Amino acid sequence: MPTGQMHPALRTRGVFKGATSACLVASLMVAGSAAAQASTPEPAVTAQLPGYPTPGQPVSPSAGEQPSTTVEKDASDLRVATLHAGLRSGSSAELLDDLQGGMHPAARVLAETVQANAPDVLVLTGISYDENQEIAETLNSQYLARGQNGQTGMQYSYTYTAPTNSGIDSGADLDGDGRVGGPADAIGYGSHPGERGMAVFSAHPIAEDEVRTFQEFLWEDMPDNSMPEGQFSDLEKSVLRLPSTSMWDIPVEVPGEPGHVHVVATDLNSSPRSARPDEARNEDQRRMVADFVSGSAWYLYDDDGARGGLGAEDSFVVAGSLADEDELATSPADKVPELSSLLKSEVLQDPAPEAVTDEPLPERDEAADPQATQGLSNGEAVRSSYVLPATALEVDGAGVFWPAEGEFGFNLVDPAESASPSGRLVWLDIATS
Repeated sequence: MPTGQMHPALRTRGVFKGATSACLVASLMVAGSAAAQASTPEPAVTAQLPGYPTPGQPVSPSAGEQPSTTVEKDASDLRVATLHAGLRSGSSAELLDDLQGGMHPAARVLAETVQANAPDVLVLTGISYDENQEIAETLNSQYLARGQNGQTGMQYSYTYTAPTNSGIDSGADLDGDGRVGGPADAIGYGSHPGERGMAVFSAHPIAEDEVRTFQEFLWEDMPDNSMPEGQFSDLEKSVLRLPSTSMWDIPVEVPGEPGHVHVVATDLNSSPRSARPDEARNEDQRRMVADFVSGSAWYLYDDDGARGGLGAEDSFVVAGSLADEDELATSPADKVPELSSLLKSEVLQDPAPEAVTDEPLPERDEAADPQATQGLSNGEAVRSSYVLPATALEVDGAGVFWPAEGEFGFNLVDPAESASPSGRLVWLDIATS
């Protein structure tokens, strides 16, 4: 049987307890106004368009054959996944043009990765945003809905995307180099507006009237913030928002559940030349997430001016990139400020997902990081993508899509393949009523 965390799972007082394994370090490397769209709900997985093989990819297993690197979820479970795509180009318009026609190599590999794991709700980080939201729509209709390499296309009837702070000109010298302008002077690092955005795809309805976004929250408005004293002028403080991208609260209507499941999506985005202000900002972004889900966000205002966070009765899943890759290069997750406290929070649980594989990761590399999901340019790997459910939710399984060489799907994560996503898909199954 493959290793990994699968149904049935060990539960203690209704909380999933995951085992720890090791992860391969050398096989990972870096590849580089809000709206929700709704239509009649469809099943989570439906063949909408004809499939075709992905160049260089192995043929999918025949019908009825379950690969050892994926896990079939219970029909009543809700599978939530996140993946850092690293899907961008010289501009959002250029990326959109590249995506048209459904033949973009990296987007096809990304889509096949998603289809192999079949999440009901998918949070994609590291995907560029465009004002007309055509990138997310094109990725959905021309890639995710079209079966790749024999996989079944995903039918996500509901999508959500919105602006982020990446690439938005601040008009100030935020990086202190004596010049105004450039990626490091943007409110969130980026060479053009929307360079690093997010998108959420859901098989279940999104309560679009109740979506909240926190793109415009100012860093100086967080009580006891970590903003370095004397680093920024009053003018710079007045424009410097805390989120380097954004934070979204997306209520999803899950069949059988009395209330919504709130998907809290975010993505940390620092300058490649990470300096102390970036680290301090990352700390406070994680604290913002922790306060939002724990009932301590009395100070936090959304982009419509409403204040506060989730209530004690709200079900939620935090999904996205909670740690900057460069920040983690020299410090393990349990030592990173605010991240360690978030993972140990009483209001959420960490299933500690591991690779689903027939070849245990320690056998691949004895020096492996047990929780890695993102590769670094120096050959190391870190855990930067997370799916963290509320403590009250019952978890049926969790895993990381990370096949070994020779297993189904290896070419989708092979670091030698330039089209492989920047990160690894992380998924979580929640038991529903």
